[in-house]
Amino acid sequence: MPVIEIVVTTQGATQVRTIGFSGPACRAASSLLEKSLGTVSPEQLTSEFHQSPAIETQASTEHSS
Repeated sequence: MPVIEIVVTTQGATQVRTIGFSGPACRAASSLLEKSLGTVSPEQLTSEFHQSPAIETQASTEHSS
């Protein structure tokens, strides 16, 4: 399950961490929070960012009467 974590230091600085996202989905998920929190500093991309987004497939079964 993807998670967005917001860390606030004792000096009042904030950091947004995305966990469990793959590919650029992390940017889309965190962009509104980052804008709301104020000044955005350089980002640090994790290995998850460089992964291809997972493709969900659904198995369908047909029932004959």
